[in-house]
Amino acid sequence: MAAAVASSEDETQSKSPTISFINSQEGKQLLIANEYIFKLNKTTTTTKYWKCVVNSCSAKIHTDVNGHLVKINDEHSHPSEKETTEVREFREKAKQRAVNEATPIPRIYGKECAKAKLSDATTAILPGEREMTFPCVFDLLPNRLKTTYHFMFQELKSIAMQMQLNFTPKSIMSDFEPALIIVIAAEFVGAKHSSCYFHFTQAVYRAVQRVGLSTSYNNDNDIKHSCRKLMALALLPEPIIEDTFDELLAAMSIEIKNKPNDLLQYFQGQWFVKFPMSQWCMHGFSMRTNNDAEAFHSRFNRRVQITHPNMWSFIKFLQGEENRFHHLRIQFYAGLGARPKQAKTIAIQRRIDNIGQRYYDGVISAMEYLDGLSYTVAKRKK
Repeated sequence: MAAAVASSEDETQSKSPTISFINSQEGKQLLIANEYIFKLNKTTTTTKYWKCVVNSCSAKIHTDVNGHLVKINDEHSHPSEKETTEVREFREKAKQRAVNEATPIPRIYGKECAKAKLSDATTAILPGEREMTFPCVFDLLPNRLKTTYHFMFQELKSIAMQMQLNFTPKSIMSDFEPALIIVIAAEFVGAKHSSCYFHFTQAVYRAVQRVGLSTSYNNDNDIKHSCRKLMALALLPEPIIEDTFDELLAAMSIEIKNKPNDLLQYFQGQWFVKFPMSQWCMHGFSMRTNNDAEAFHSRFNRRVQITHPNMWSFIKFLQGEENRFHHLRIQFYAGLGARPKQAKTIAIQRRIDNIGQRYYDGVISAMEYLDGLSYTVAKRKK
């Protein structure tokens, strides 16, 4: 494998952002700054407080009531959303024209596309089925030790035996918790264990921030595209990942003058040494994230509303959750259809499949395969 050379610092200086406003699909005002989207959190007589639309992100902006920038904390925990922002602005313009003009909507769409001069990445996500899941076990763990995970799985196996069942999952998805990965390998030898692709891309982006490339990522399209290629490596077939990484490494050193070498050193150490490729390779998976579990945790936290509820309140909430999913299960067996996948999710999967087929047909090279995949990553799902 090629080795990354010494790094150079990111010298691009951040500037006060230009802010603009659009409306959400619900008609609520959104603020756009530095290719990130903020929603209104609260308003006082003099100030409006905005927070990033990604709930786990702590970035905030303060404006006066007339929309002029007062204060900004733009340390985001996730990639910028230039393409998503451009699509939102495109939709806003098209929607306003559709409301105010008698022009047919398809014609408005075509004219706005022609005027917009959208980037390749934005064009890739322009509008061009999701299964039903049920929680089976609520397990409160005191820590993340291997002994704790081992005890948990032994208990689950024991309970399954009492129910005359075998707890032998064929596939398991989790985050990149090292102790959990070790225990799963020991407890479920025949299972295919993979980790969440969303957590993989987030880890790579945190490394982008850590090595000082945030500003370049936002302002330099070459660096952004190269970083997204790193994220897209996980979508390649496992046998070609390492060689394609070496090709990417060589191409990047010429293309962008070795700026992100600290990032490349991180990627080599983290994803080729610490974790096996089989753990983070998502090629062939239709479900690449544990978003269902994350969504459940998010919804449950919103329902509880208290950071540290007492045990009796917590048990009551668990009982409510069990009852809710029990009714959903009955409705499912009575013919309730599973929630369909979002059109965007289906379109992205179709693009991934089409690019892969072109590679297997010998139409494109591995690097062209990676380049095509890079346009499908780092897009936050709503």
